[in-house]
Amino acid sequence: MPASPAAPALRVVLDSNVWIDILVFDDPHTRPIRAALESGALVALIDARCLAELTYVLDYPQFAKREVDKSAALATVTRLAQRVEPQPTPAETPADNARPLPKCKDRDDQKFLELAHAAQADWLVSKDRAVLKLARRIARDFDFQIAQPAPFVAACALQAEEPAPA
Repeated sequence: MPASPAAPALRVVLDSNVWIDILVFDDPHTRPIRAALESGALVALIDARCLAELTYVLDYPQFAKREVDKSAALATVTRLAQRVEPQPTPAETPADNARPLPKCKDRDDQKFLELAHAAQADWLVSKDRAVLKLARRIARDFDFQIAQPAPFVAACALQAEEPAPA
């Protein structure tokens, strides 16, 4: 009997806070996300606007104090994420039944919603309250879900890599 094909990798958009938790803080809640990105079980999607914000955020003074290697962090993002090109806005591609994305109260976070929708992501993983408030409406009206890292990890049954024995 032939082996069954592997399930396709989940497509995710990670907001800047989640990337920072992966790249700078090694947050336990994001370790399974990084492990899944490394293994190919997840595909992180990023576009120029989201990458520009992350690049800007990595220059914050609190990261200089932590001696973050910005070049290495961005190289990790380049290795772990799939760059996607800008998509036409809904106004440029009208559809009879297309609903406009809800507007995020934090305008700086609208780009993550737009990327998740345009790139047909399965999930948007965020720590931003304004984005998280839209989770129920997005799940109901669009083809992706929004969650914080820990609930996302649980929903997708992701496992962190076990540390190597000492």
